[in-house]
Amino acid sequence: MIRFRFLDFPIFIHWFFWVNCALLGGALEANSPARMQALFGWLLVAAVSVLIHELGHALVMRHYGDRQVGIVLYAFGGLARGTRWLSRWEDVAVSFAGPVFQFAAGLAMHVLLSVWQPSWPVGYYVLLSFRDISFFWALLNLLPIVPLDGGHIVSALFGPSKRQAALKLSLGCSVIMSLLAFQFLGLISVLFFGLFAWNNYKELRGESQVPWMETR
Repeated sequence: MIRFRFLDFPIFIHWFFWVNCALLGGALEANSPARMQALFGWLLVAAVSVLIHELGHALVMRHYGDRQVGIVLYAFGGLARGTRWLSRWEDVAVSFAGPVFQFAAGLAMHVLLSVWQPSWPVGYYVLLSFRDISFFWALLNLLPIVPLDGGHIVSALFGPSKRQAALKLSLGCSVIMSLLAFQFLGLISVLFFGLFAWNNYKELRGESQVPWMETR
């Protein structure tokens, strides 16, 4: 794992995060120097964009008094984990902050690209990828699917007494998104939502959540 600190948050990047991002970035088709450069650029901007997302969560956690927040990038995204109990509306604010920060980063890149574009094709592709990743991942995370941020928001709004209802909504949305992904997207997207559906099903049956599927 890569370990470092930023804004006094301990940050860990698991090797599986790089594998997953490489597959999403077209590693299997990277058969030329230009494509390899584009792939490495994709890996960099994917890590930066997801890190910005998790920093959004972490900074709001700190705002609410949590001084022991850590960030992990792994598997299908990242996780900002604190030690302080959050009220219902604090939980909603923390969950919403990640997509907001990431969307804002994508919007800033969109504005930059509207006034300046690098002449190097790979450089332009990398900056464009950062914008697209930031927009897509921020919006994707607002889907009401546990363990995405939208799922956390719905769970917080429903409250502990209606946890099962939130999971049923999440399971239904996961199945619908899996079918849409099968029709319009690729196999990795089908796997992505299929795993969420499977994880929600296990939780509804009272089984523990798969640790590497946890995200915030």
